[in-house]
Amino acid sequence: MRKLLVLGCSSTKRDTHNKLPAVDLYDGPFYRVLRTFLRDHLWPQDLSVAVLSAEYGLMGGLTHIQTYDRVMTKERAVQLSGDVRHTLLGWRDCHSSIQLVLGETYLGAIQPAANELWRRSVDLAAGPIGMKLQYLHNALHRGAKKAPRCRDDVPSADGRPMYFLPDWDDFVDTNFDFVRDKFSCSARADRDETHCSALVKPKRLADGILVSLAQSFGGKGLLRALQASSPDSLAPKPVKRHFGLADDQWAFGDCGAFSYVNEESPTISVEQAVATYELYGFDLGASVDHIPVPEVVRKGKRVTLTDAERRKRVALTRSNAQDFLDLWRRRECRFNPVGIVQALSPRQFASSVAEYAEMGYRRIALGGLVPRSDDEILAIVTAVCKKMSSLRQRPWLHLMGIYRPNLQAAFRRLRVDSFDSATYFRKAWLRSDQNYLGATGNWYAAIRVPPSHDPRTAKRLASTGVSLSKIQRLEAAALQALRAYAGRRIGIERCLKCVLHYDLLLPRGETDAKSMEEAYRRTLSDRPWELCECPICKKVGIDVLIFRGLNRNKRRGAHNTLMLYNTIAR
Repeated sequence: MRKLLVLGCSSTKRDTHNKLPAVDLYDGPFYRVLRTFLRDHLWPQDLSVAVLSAEYGLMGGLTHIQTYDRVMTKERAVQLSGDVRHTLLGWRDCHSSIQLVLGETYLGAIQPAANELWRRSVDLAAGPIGMKLQYLHNALHRGAKKAPRCRDDVPSADGRPMYFLPDWDDFVDTNFDFVRDKFSCSARADRDETHCSALVKPKRLADGILVSLAQSFGGKGLLRALQASSPDSLAPKPVKRHFGLADDQWAFGDCGAFSYVNEESPTISVEQAVATYELYGFDLGASVDHIPVPEVVRKGKRVTLTDAERRKRVALTRSNAQDFLDLWRRRECRFNPVGIVQALSPRQFASSVAEYAEMGYRRIALGGLVPRSDDEILAIVTAVCKKMSSLRQRPWLHLMGIYRPNLQAAFRRLRVDSFDSATYFRKAWLRSDQNYLGATGNWYAAIRVPPSHDPRTAKRLASTGVSLSKIQRLEAAALQALRAYAGRRIGIERCLKCVLHYDLLLPRGETDAKSMEEAYRRTLSDRPWELCECPICKKVGIDVLIFRGLNRNKRRGAHNTLMLYNTIAR
């Protein structure tokens, strides 16, 4: 149970036209007290913060809103009272008390509902503004814990490159029933979910997690778009606690520039990035970049960018990096800023890195590398590292979005500090023949038994003319045969026969039936799940090799990533 703190909106707001979390947009006395507190203290686990706005009504403090000029009046308060009561009703069960720190005009919208829903557990900050500010100060500091000092070091891993795992809501049902093929609870909110990085504990999948602000465009992930009335909009969940990271693992935030690469300008602002990194407790936060790709897609058509347009993106990335660092300094943020460099040539990358170091960046990342060839990347990294060796203080260097196994020896020789890549994780379901990386270093095909009730699978099966009841019998027989084979109760030929009866109903363009049969035979014959000592394979056995739903596929992705990380660590 938490305490619900409700602040009135303020006429003073940040000088920006971009959307920001409400607690960051408002700049009146209440919000300055709150932000001063948050600079020095951890967000209390028992505290929820809501805002009563003349424009937007009652909303969680993390709700992203734009500036406005509307003033609260008695008439407006009456108009809002019905919606305010409805929102409070949705929040009541998770809050033991409510504290109101707002002007008298606002009380007409909220006080009757607060008195009704919390009865004697309503606390009102009375008196003039000075008394209200003192009330707020005392309420925030009561039992608060000092925030740890900013990690002012640079990430390191004893001379080897560090590896960050990019995340996109990669959680699984901890208690998924593989035998009955069922979730532990029908509603996701009721399940005990575990992030894939925690599946292999006490081993590690990575030195840290990379989280994209692009999650804010959708409905999944820690940074997903939040409804104003959602309980999740009342308090940030610290990023490291969300992913179960240890103290010496790193939480790295970036802007996900490929998500808006087709737009003329980034859809994430510098102010939004700084506010989000700080609120959620990131260790590292990347500046806002824009990738100078050769072509983009607009209105469904490919459009070639001119040299001037690409140079404009490079200049915007640099300008944003300067603004990002300036804002980080003004707000005395706790996270460590990482300057993202975009450029058109190795020489330009190298000169930009020198400029960023002159700005004051101690941590620099090279962006836009994903679509480039190995030769291009090697030329860029070589030029950058040569330039860095001449600088007074060598910056920490991160490569965004790539692993490139053929370049790893060169990266170590050039002293690349870290990189991030989801390649091995995503291979679990994106390749037909390389879905599982065995302990011997060999890749294996996962055996496809997609659920017939999945809409995409059902659409493919509908064209076969086979009845649904027969399809379901073949599907169940394939799963039973795989489990019986794993338990050595049937032989490989019988198992393959059951698998292929279902598999051949699923037309696929990337490979033919004969090659898949040979790939499945190799997987079953080698029994790679038995040779692996990782916690995932030890626990779920052959199910890690079955291509079927996120609970198996993401576990297989986590296994692959563990194999990758072990290689990097060696």
